[in-house]
Parts: sequence; C-alpha cells; structure tokens
Amino acid sequence: MKFRTKLILFFVLLISLPSVINGYINYNASSDIIVRNARDSIQEIVKKNNEIGDIVYKNIEERTVALISDPDLFRLFDRPRPSNDYELVKMDRQATAILYKYFGHSQDFYTVQLMTSYYSFGSGTPTYTTNSPFVSVSPQGFQNSYIYDQVKERQGSLVWVPTYDLTRVYNQDQLFGMDPKFKMVFSSARMINSSPIIDGVSYTWPDSVERPVLLINFNEEFYRNTVEQRLPVPDSYFYIVSRDGQIVTHPDFSKLGKKDENDWYLDEFKASSGTSLVKEDGEDVLIAYDTSKVTDWITVSVIPYNQLLRNLPTVRYMDLLIAMALIVIAIVIASFIAGRLTNPIKKMLVAIQLTGSGDFSTKIPDQPQLEFRILIKKFNHMNEKIQELIKENYESTLREKEAEIMALNLQLNPHFLYNTLNIINWMAIDRDDRAISKMIVSLSTMLQYTVNNKQEIVKLRDDLEWLRSYTHIMENRFEGVFKVTYELDHLPGDCKVPKLFLQPIVENAIIHGFEALESGGVIRISGQVHGEMLYFEVSDNGKGMSEQQVRTLLNPEAEGIGVKNIAQRISLIYGNQSRLSIESEIGKGTVVAVTIPLQR
Repeated sequence: MKFRTKLILFFVLLISLPSVINGYINYNASSDIIVRNARDSIQEIVKKNNEIGDIVYKNIEERTVALISDPDLFRLFDRPRPSNDYELVKMDRQATAILYKYFGHSQDFYTVQLMTSYYSFGSGTPTYTTNSPFVSVSPQGFQNSYIYDQVKERQGSLVWVPTYDLTRVYNQDQLFGMDPKFKMVFSSARMINSSPIIDGVSYTWPDSVERPVLLINFNEEFYRNTVEQRLPVPDSYFYIVSRDGQIVTHPDFSKLGKKDENDWYLDEFKASSGTSLVKEDGEDVLIAYDTSKVTDWITVSVIPYNQLLRNLPTVRYMDLLIAMALIVIAIVIASFIAGRLTNPIKKMLVAIQLTGSGDFSTKIPDQPQLEFRILIKKFNHMNEKIQELIKENYESTLREKEAEIMALNLQLNPHFLYNTLNIINWMAIDRDDRAISKMIVSLSTMLQYTVNNKQEIVKLRDDLEWLRSYTHIMENRFEGVFKVTYELDHLPGDCKVPKLFLQPIVENAIIHGFEALESGGVIRISGQVHGEMLYFEVSDNGKGMSEQQVRTLLNPEAEGIGVKNIAQRISLIYGNQSRLSIESEIGKGTVVAVTIPLQR
C-alpha cells in the first residue's frame, strides 16, 4: 500500500471510528433514556387508571353496604316465600324500586338483580343500563353456578368475578347464539344479610328467611367508560387480568373470559406493581402493571418496544450523515496533507530510480520542510560524490581488468606452446610416422589462431575449430589411449565465448585423468542452450579426484594455471552470471561444467 494511501486511510479511521463509537453510544444511551422514561410514565398512567377504577369499585361496594342496611329491603324479605305469582310480581316491583334507589342513578351497570332460589328480583325493568338487550339471569342457573358457590363461601363479603359467558355459566341455552358483547360480563356479588336499625333497634332476618344474593353484572363498556383506554404510543393497549390468568377486559373481544396465553401472570406479576420487558408473539414488548386494591385484578399496559424507539432511526440517520460528512472532510484534509508529505518523497523516488539506472547527475530541488530539505541535500551530495568516484576509478578499473586478462592470456599461450612442442618432440624421437605431417598442420592452424587473434571474445565456431585441432594432435600422441566425442552441432556457431575456454579442461583430462590409462579413455564435450545461458560440459572416465583435490583445484591461491585460469577469466568477463563447477569421484572420472551468458 502506498504511503499516501496509508495516510489517507489513517485520517479516515481517525475520524470515522470515534464517530461510529459516539453514534453507537449515543443510540444506546438515547434508547435507554426513552425506555426508562416510558417505564415511568406508562406505569404512572396504569396506576392512575387503577386508582380511578378502584374509586368506582369502592363506590359500588359502598352502595351494596348501604343496601344491606335498608329497612325497606329488610321488610320486603322478612316474610315467608310468596305462594302465588301475584305476590311475586308485587315483590319484584318493590325490589326493583329499592335497587333503583341505590343503583338506578348510574347507567354503567348491565344488570342489577337480587337472586333467590325461586325468583330473580329486579329483572322486570332494565333501568340500570342503556345497553340492549337486557338479559335476566335465571334463578335455577344462578343456584347451580360456580359464582353462587363463591358467594356462599364468602359469607356476605363482596365477590368480584372475572369476565365469563353468562349464557353458559347460568345454563341459559336459549341465549347461546346472542351477540358476545351482551353475554360476556364480569360481576360483583354478595349475599345480603340485612340488619337495619329501625327506631334505634337492630333487626336481623330469622334463619327461615332465604338470604337473597345481590348480583351486579358489567360488560366491557363499563371499563371503557370508567378509565382512559388510550396510550400515547401506537399499537399499545390496556387489558385487565385476574390473579389466576382469566382475562377481564381486552381490546380483542375474542379473548374475554379466556386464559391469558402470555402467562405473564405466572412469572411477571409477583409484585403488586411494576414494569418488565417481555416477549409477545416473538416480539419485545414493555409491560407496566398495577394491582387493584378492591378487586385484586391486574391492569396491564402493553407497548411494542419498537414503537417506543420509532423515532430513534432519525437519530441514527443524523449520526450517519454526520459521520459521512466527517469522513469526506477527513479525506479532503488527508489528501491535502498526504500530498504535502509525499510529493518530496515522490521526487526523491524518481531521482533514486534515475540514479539506479546510472544517471548520477540527478539533483532534487530544495524543499521547504526542514527534514526533507536535509535529506535531499544529503542525497544530492551523495550523487556528487558518486560522480567523482566514478570519474576517478572507472577508467583505471577497466585498465586493470584488461591488463589482468592480457596477462592471463600471455601466461596461457607459452604454457600451451611448450606442452605442444614437447609432445611433437617425443613423437619424433619415438616414431617415424607421416602422421606427424598432419599434426604439424594442426599445430600451424593453432599457432596462427593463437598468435594472430588478439581478441578475448571470439566466435564459438572458431574456438571449436582450434579445439578440434588440439584434440586431433592429442589423440595421435596418445594413440589408442582415448578418443574425443563432440555433441555441439546444435549450438549457434556465431555466439561469442571466451578464447580457449575449454582447452585447459580437456588438457587436464588427458594429462592427469588418463596418466595411468593404456586404452579405453573417452572425453565427451557437449553443450546446451538453457534460455539465455550456454552450458558446456567436459566429462572423462579417467582416474577422477577426491573432494580435497577438487577444492584445491578451484582455490584461487593454489598452484597451477589451467582450470583456475578459466574460472578467473569467465569471472572477470561475466561476473556473477558465470559459473565453473567440478564433480569427480576417484575411479569414476570427472565432469567439469562451464556456464556463461549467451551473447551474439
């Protein structure tokens, strides 16, 4: 990654990371504050609703207490059971008037009746409600209901009964099909033990008088008319549930009288009042609840959690826009600063590339920044010094290299000439053979090539012609001892190679490798082109050498001029691109490999 890119990325991260972290913290803090405030405000609303409901329920309870002390009610039932319908109708009218005195001024009741085993008093005139139709509870159905059992168990205390289907509880099958909003009711009931004080004397009914039961029924509209049902959060709602989970009121009319499927009454309503974050149909909702001190029912408000936070996305978008704006500003500033910082570096890189390509005259203009000014000054000074050194040493180095190559050639030529003439001398003494004529011709060719050609680099075909003349002389000298094979025909003849670079290697193989051999010697001279490199190999099946002898042969400080001369020459000419290696094992022969660049 470029330094400029790193600087820009650094500035962007420096701005964006704090912005993202701040946005995250801000979002969480805002959501916590909203939820905390919602908990407090919603619970306060629930408590206020419960207080209003308790006032109404308490008022109803006080009316029932007042009814118990009513002398007219005492006198009405302080008698044997009526024996005919006329008496029952007359009694019912009187009971209706008494009930109207205590409950007729409110239009919130669905029905108000005094229940006995033989008659439902107060059912003749539906003056307590604006609801229609009026449903009277049958005496037999009431006597057989669980509500009557609860009333008897409480022995005169007021009983509050959660919502139920009055047509089924009282077994009034002829009304099963009526509209649910008229048959789903919740009730309060108490057994009347009348004990009025008349003229300063307290009276009670004898045991022979059947105690009537006051049954007050309410439908859901009573609750809707009593307390505020609306919450400031969309999709939220109130409902009331009893301690055992039976729903008293609910916006979904189909749930009235059924068990609360959420089961919050089992786990969440341990305290009398509170809030909790729970699940409803897989979604998070906030509930606030409070328990009525009169009915012991629980008023619950349910608020979808996502509705509480419905305005938070605006905060998130604002944070995102601010972060994006800061990132853009950071990129602009970072680009400007990075440009100021990297421009001198770019100039220096260009100058370094030019210097690396050999242009040491490159100079960089001064920069305003102190650090870069010092660095550039040092770089320019370094280039000047390099130019001076090149000017002083380049020509002398080349002259030394040429002198060393010439000295090696002068050292090689007399050595070779001495060995060749020595061989011809021995052949003239030992044998009288016309083959000497051919050898002298070969020698003449060799001497002409060596003496007249003063170049260090020659064509491969010329050098190989000289080498073939040399090996011809040596094969005749050591007749029957060895033979030489060439595998060089596929090499380009016009490529350039060092002069006589293979002869010392072949000579070593003949003189040293086959010194104790009488016949069967083979020298193989081969060559290959590997890409841009020439690879030559001279192998023999002579006596071979030990590892120590190989190291000594390649040591520049060791005596001898043959192979060492070749190694030094190719190193001077080609540098690190050339290589001479020897692989040998005693009794198995020697392989000498020479690698040089391919030049045309």
